[in-house]
Amino acid sequence: MVQHALPPHRAIALPRPGFGVEALRGLLAVLLVAFAFLTGALAPALAQTVLPEQQALQEKLSGFRAVVDGVEGALGREGLRSVDLDDLRNRLDPVRTELASGVSVLEPLLAELTRRVQEIGPKPEAGAAPEDPAVASERETLMARASELDAVMKQGRLLKVRADQLSDRIISRRRAMFTDQLFARSYSVLDPALWISAAAAIPQELRGIGYLLRDWRAYADARVPLYGQLLLLLGAILIISGVFVLRQIFSRPLRRLNLGASGEHLPRLKACLLSALLAIVRISAAPAATTAVIALLNAFDVMPDRVQEIAQGLVIGVIVVAVGNGLLTGALAPSEPRRRVLPISDEMARLIYNNATIGLWIMGTAAFLNSLHRALVVPVPLTVATAATMSIALTLVAMRTMRGLVEGSDDEADDATPARPGEETPEGGLSSTGTLQWVRLPFWVLNAVIIGSLVAGYVSFGAFLASRALIAVVMAGTAYLLIALINAVFVDGIASGPRARHVAKALGVRPASVELLSVLVAGVLKVVALVVIGIVIIGTFGTSTADIQDLLSRVTFGFSIGSSTITLGDVLSALLFLAVGIVIARAVQRWFSVAILPKTSFDPGLQNSIATIIGYVCSIAVIAIAMGRIGLNLENVALVAGALSVGIGFGLQSIVSNFVSGLILLAERPIRVGDTIAVKGEEGYVRRISVRATEIETFDRASVLIPNSDLITGLVKNFTHANTTGRVIVGVNVAYDADADEIRDLLVGCACDHPQVLRSPPPRVFLMKFADSYLQFELRCVVANVDYALTVKSDLHFAILERLKAAKIGIPYTPWAIYRGGSLGPPDEAEGD
Repeated sequence: MVQHALPPHRAIALPRPGFGVEALRGLLAVLLVAFAFLTGALAPALAQTVLPEQQALQEKLSGFRAVVDGVEGALGREGLRSVDLDDLRNRLDPVRTELASGVSVLEPLLAELTRRVQEIGPKPEAGAAPEDPAVASERETLMARASELDAVMKQGRLLKVRADQLSDRIISRRRAMFTDQLFARSYSVLDPALWISAAAAIPQELRGIGYLLRDWRAYADARVPLYGQLLLLLGAILIISGVFVLRQIFSRPLRRLNLGASGEHLPRLKACLLSALLAIVRISAAPAATTAVIALLNAFDVMPDRVQEIAQGLVIGVIVVAVGNGLLTGALAPSEPRRRVLPISDEMARLIYNNATIGLWIMGTAAFLNSLHRALVVPVPLTVATAATMSIALTLVAMRTMRGLVEGSDDEADDATPARPGEETPEGGLSSTGTLQWVRLPFWVLNAVIIGSLVAGYVSFGAFLASRALIAVVMAGTAYLLIALINAVFVDGIASGPRARHVAKALGVRPASVELLSVLVAGVLKVVALVVIGIVIIGTFGTSTADIQDLLSRVTFGFSIGSSTITLGDVLSALLFLAVGIVIARAVQRWFSVAILPKTSFDPGLQNSIATIIGYVCSIAVIAIAMGRIGLNLENVALVAGALSVGIGFGLQSIVSNFVSGLILLAERPIRVGDTIAVKGEEGYVRRISVRATEIETFDRASVLIPNSDLITGLVKNFTHANTTGRVIVGVNVAYDADADEIRDLLVGCACDHPQVLRSPPPRVFLMKFADSYLQFELRCVVANVDYALTVKSDLHFAILERLKAAKIGIPYTPWAIYRGGSLGPPDEAEGD
């Protein structure tokens, strides 16, 4: 037997026995490890995988907890000042912000893990078929991750709650401190000991000022040489001069725009803009110069701590005077009546401006003196005397102002015809009597309370009321200026006139839409302006700016109603989504009804039904999504619907009935758009079917709205339900001597000659009645379109009359003697008889 050897290039080299076994064992080990990894043997290690967001919050929790513990410990100490509370609040607020941000970032991640666990499903029950090990491993991994993430979120929420509680404690403590200080009883203004002690403390304060100036000089000499101090003084002078030169440069063109013929008022928009710009220029000049000078001195470190405290009081005083004077100049325009927006006379404007300016200088001086008293640590009687002096001075200025206003109004009443309260004067402004009538009683009550507080020893309370009364006067003019400016810009400038058409054309919308949007924006801005001005008038009452920011952030962050948390941002986004979604839904509905459905073979009624249903479905979907963005789920809606079921059953029964009937009409379509129907004594074309009522256009071109329940439960005659054909009946009376066959042929010929009369079924003539003096025939035929039935009947009447005359066939009529004494006889013969 011959053995054939394989060629060398086709020879197969088998592995050695030892090497093959080891290789197979290694490959098997690798497969086992991979299988163990996939089946969950490494699931605990995978479960330890930490998300970056989770790790970031977890690393910060210890530091946040230390800050919260420190603030809580410091808050337990007694003798804390308002500055100390502000410092604690500044340490706590960043922690609260970062905790809220971190928890909000982790919430969607936890929701995603929970959703994935729910998609996998629960573990199989005992006795059930075993599940895939990979599925079990995935469930355990996701549950472990969700558990760790939930634990971190709970720690963050708990720490956030502690921080919020500490913030509330700080607010309460500051308010209590402010209240105690406000209603603290000290000296009565009638007590001589107050003024004696205050007078005795004045030399002590003057000596303190001398010591402070010497210390300041030594402090500055140690840091800046004499020539440097002179340069700083020169720089301060240049800054102040430069700021006021800029003020004149900006004010000059504004005042030039105000020039014109005397007695002519500027347009409201121009007057408001000029007043606002002048107010801004007057407000910003002095505070900017003072702040710049202090910043220059601080840059070279030539101001010690006590001098800086006094400088802060100086800045406050300058701001009070500058801001108040600028707002009064813008609103009252004492020397420029052409741009005045307040409806008051020139004398009244000058009187209010001059006295309010004096009051502002008193307040600014008092603010500076209070900071000086605090820095020099003067005796308490001097501080109380300063506040009492300010209150008395402001009260006297207010009384002088009111007396001048009353005398001015009396003079106007003597010189002119008395105007009713609130009635406009011939000059175009409100009458002084009407303006002051509702101010007098609150004014005297407020002054009586201020004087009573000063006499009773509550000087702080009296000073607070006096200063707030002056601020109220200034802010009242500011409010009027802002409201006038908003109305001038949005109502006069955009919502009306040719500008509305230009804006509408530029935006591609209707002028009515621009007007509505402008009015809404103006209303929102006026509400915001009034709220801000109200906060300024009322004052902080021990609430700092951080407290107001915290309140706004909490409202923005959300508030809970039951189990749902609603945030301001979610509400605004939901409203925006709802508005945009409704517009898109209407656009989709219109696109289907105009571009898509007319190209199909559906009849117009079915097209209308489909377009209406599409519009309702899209609108309902938009509303549901908007409710979901707010946080309201279908369960809450079901609860509300259940609570309203009784009211729906009794009070809204007809509305629900019409709604359901509308749905039936759209789905079953017994009546379609374009049908000719008769219902409730009305006949016409169906123009529109909605869920509440159906619009019918009568033959007189009048629109009639029929409730849908009447179309479903009542008797409705639809002339075009199955098709558009309709029957026409024409009655003809002829004499007994006429040939009946000839009459039949004549009537059938008239019908067949008309193009609207159908040949199938053919026209037919019936002899209906043997009357006393005539034979009664009826021509019955079917027209192609029932809408033209009246036209066809009229045409047939004309044709029959013409052919009867041509055939010399008479039409009998009842002699007039039968209607003797009635209104149907010929008028001349009736009168003759």
